Amino acid sequence: RHSAPIGKVVAFVGARGGVGASTLSHNIAWCVAEEMHIETTIIDLDLPFGTCGLDFNDESSQGVSDALSAPERLDDVLLDRLLLKRGDHLSLFTAPAALERDYDAVPEAYEAVIDAVRQSCPCVILDLPHGWSPWIRNCLVAADEIVVVATPDLTALRNAKNLIEIIKNARPNDQAPRLVLNQVGQPKRPEIPPKDFAETMGLDPAAVLAFDPALFGTAANNGQMLLEVQPKAPISESLRRLASTLTGRQAETAPKGVASIFSFLKSRKAS
Repeated sequence: RHSAPIGKVVAFVGARGGVGASTLSHNIAWCVAEEMHIETTIIDLDLPFGTCGLDFNDESSQGVSDALSAPERLDDVLLDRLLLKRGDHLSLFTAPAALERDYDAVPEAYEAVIDAVRQSCPCVILDLPHGWSPWIRNCLVAADEIVVVATPDLTALRNAKNLIEIIKNARPNDQAPRLVLNQVGQPKRPEIPPKDFAETMGLDPAAVLAFDPALFGTAANNGQMLLEVQPKAPISESLRRLASTLTGRQAETAPKGVASIFSFLKSRKAS
């Protein structure tokens, strides 16, 4: 059996489809890797429709599904072969994004793959699909931090409330899920004010992100991150603050190399 894992697992899930949970998870991972210099791996678990490869202008690969089909074979050597390196500190575990095959791994396989990654990587970001199945529930309950991404509409409100209540009940002694409100202030769209949304949830949003189709669209089309396209934009600053909340570290003053990893792990033990 492996020694105790060192990695902190942060799971991102959308309250419904299209709220931007995947995009935000990839941006947070990039911020933690590039600006905090912490080794980070994104695991894209949306096997048929995952966008991790697309968002980073990389090929989709069989990576995750190969690992899920034989998790007992997943040692450091195989893991290294399946991961795509992106810069000095970021690795991508991309989904096949192919529809001509079935994806029916058992919940234990997901657990084993996540466990293998967190053995050697201090920060693991799970990009979970919008859906509800035993393995998704297990991934959420087992994560160190959970980010529920919602838009300010009634469907997302209902779903986020249900999600947050189920997670809180399943892990009463753990950190409550973080709520992120995205696409706030979309013209001509009636929406629930963030204050009312938060009141219904019983928790303050960890971030409220304005509707900014130009920034998100440019980043998506260029295979870039929001923080690369507009490092000083309010959304980029909000994402940095969220990354700091999730890691217990500051982006700007991050020391390079080993020292930063140790301070990150220390902050994790303290939390």
